[in-house]
Amino acid sequence: MNKQLLLTNREAPNPENHSAEDVSAVFNAAFSVELATTPAAINEVLEVRYQVYCIDRPFEDPASFADKREHDLYDPRSVHALIRHKASGDGVAAVRLVLQGDDPASRFPMEGPCLDQMSPAARKRVWNTPRDQVAEISRLAVSREFRKRLNEQESTSGLSDFVSYTDTDGGRRAMPYISLGLFAAIVQMSVKHGITHWLAAMEPTLLRLLKRYGISFDHVGPTVDYHGRRRPVFSSAGSLLEGIREQRPDVWALITDSGRFVPGQVKPRQLLPSRTLFPIHNPGHALVA
Repeated sequence: MNKQLLLTNREAPNPENHSAEDVSAVFNAAFSVELATTPAAINEVLEVRYQVYCIDRPFEDPASFADKREHDLYDPRSVHALIRHKASGDGVAAVRLVLQGDDPASRFPMEGPCLDQMSPAARKRVWNTPRDQVAEISRLAVSREFRKRLNEQESTSGLSDFVSYTDTDGGRRAMPYISLGLFAAIVQMSVKHGITHWLAAMEPTLLRLLKRYGISFDHVGPTVDYHGRRRPVFSSAGSLLEGIREQRPDVWALITDSGRFVPGQVKPRQLLPSRTLFPIHNPGHALVA
């Protein structure tokens, strides 16, 4: 891991002085969004998840993953993305969208611990939305080295209201670009797979941060103990993004690439094929799930 985090040679933007040029330019100067569509890239995702979910915060048993790649039964029906640090070439953060898959009766991961806690109206809203247009945002993770730089060692998502990056200029206060980059990845994957609604169980801290930047999910249940404290949410991608555009056009420009990626403007995706390549052991080997 490169020991220096390069953002930009100019001053980071003041969070009270928003502009699409600042937010997008600073993120794009240091990071890129990469959809993980190859076995090698997916393995990078799983390695980040192993470090975060098995070592840093042992929600999962590291002994269960001899290959040091955290994976579960939902991954074969998921799509994945990385945030890559341009200067080092490292994948520094990851997220997945769990899709419906071939079985229309299958549940999303958070529905097990959270569904019974939702109100009848919330459950009806979730289940009345076409399931092949719903995806669960899951396994948001930021690598340990970057969380140290963000002073967020105790958070799997590595996020706080303001984060301190260490770079060649000696340190500066900046917006949480990695979190916004992960959301840009979610938007791109949603467009590609015809997703119009998002389901998730998120840390309250993450929800507060996202709301600060105009990303306001609808709460559909109380906080539960699920990989730590999590709040179930469910939102239409279109309405959520419209709210972002009204409140924070600078953030909207970054996460949609100035309107290039807007879920709901494409035809619903086709179901994943029953034989999906999903790597487990090494970049040169894939398991057919």
